[in-house]
Amino acid sequence: MKLLTWGSAALAVCLAMGSAAQLHAQSVGGVGIGGGVGGGVGMGGGGSLGASDFGSAMDDSGYGSYSSGGSCSTGDSGLFSLVDRNAQLVFGAEYIYAQATFSEALAYVEQNAIDGGETWHQIDFNYNSSYSFYGGVYLPDCGGSVIFDFTRLTSDGDYSASETTGVDIFGPFEIDGNINGHASVDLKSYDLSFAKTIPLGCLLGGAPCGDCCDDACCGDGSCGNGCGGGWCPAWDITWSGGIRYANVGWNNGLTATDPLSGAFIDSANTSLNFDGFGGRVGIMGRRYIGKRGLFSVYGRGDWSLLLGDVDINTTITNQAGSAFLKTSNQITVPVTEIELGASAHLGQHATLSAGYFWSAWHDLGMSPEYNFDQFQISHYDDSNILGWNGLFGRVEVAF
Repeated sequence: MKLLTWGSAALAVCLAMGSAAQLHAQSVGGVGIGGGVGGGVGMGGGGSLGASDFGSAMDDSGYGSYSSGGSCSTGDSGLFSLVDRNAQLVFGAEYIYAQATFSEALAYVEQNAIDGGETWHQIDFNYNSSYSFYGGVYLPDCGGSVIFDFTRLTSDGDYSASETTGVDIFGPFEIDGNINGHASVDLKSYDLSFAKTIPLGCLLGGAPCGDCCDDACCGDGSCGNGCGGGWCPAWDITWSGGIRYANVGWNNGLTATDPLSGAFIDSANTSLNFDGFGGRVGIMGRRYIGKRGLFSVYGRGDWSLLLGDVDINTTITNQAGSAFLKTSNQITVPVTEIELGASAHLGQHATLSAGYFWSAWHDLGMSPEYNFDQFQISHYDDSNILGWNGLFGRVEVAF
């Protein structure tokens, strides 16, 4: 119902701008609503972060000029047209520097037999280099787009501990004493989304609301000749909807060795794998800066709901052999993603963006269930959050 409401609003804005452009063209000689905007998927992995700026390609020609027939178009032929509307191909790449954060990711318990008390040590995951690629079609006809995005996020962490006089070390599944461990997380997401951008607010540079063209927007005294396409709104808002497939996995393994000889004693390894598919919706607001809107700041949120199968497997090995613990069930995973950033719009065909993001993948965490009498893990409960946060830099080109 919300998507239908936004779609109706977008259509109304398109028709209203078309009527205004035709009336203004009669008096000024063909000034319309200028320039091309599109939309994208949003955080991929991240998140899924990594995706387009939802039509941030604001340029000197504004939001798209109307043809003599009154239909929405860019005024630029692009590579091809679709149903009599000009379109652009768009491609983007993103560098992501991200860290995984769990609600709980216990590495080991340190018990002080002399002073008393226990210290519960968590796994500290590192920031790793990750990436995202996307591509699709911008339909500058009132700011529509169809974008496919692939995002991969990775993070890992190491830990170790050794018993000393009066200090005992308890690891998962009785892997105790002198221990070394390594944990890693790998997330892949595939998104296909449609987005729609709606221009809002007054003109840039403080011009009165409702004017199709003003020197405060253009800054070059050319409004009488069309201002290169005209309307330069200071704000826009974008909604999006689509589908997502995600594969998420983490692994936590540790080994106990003899502190003197370094000989193997025992080890345990636990892994989780989730494959899920579902829907995704998002919304973004952008504020343009400067008379020509060549810079902007934005914030957006995305929400997904994925249904899939989760498998948790543990293998415990010692000198006598191996034992296995397995669990498998179907779950629904909510995903929340937030991104704040800034963009530089390098004309009509390129945009650079950078910012920070946060995301939470529910019920995919690393939460051990402990026997508090012996400080030993009996099994894993996945009911906590796998989170991500980090920096990103993005480059986008459109043709």
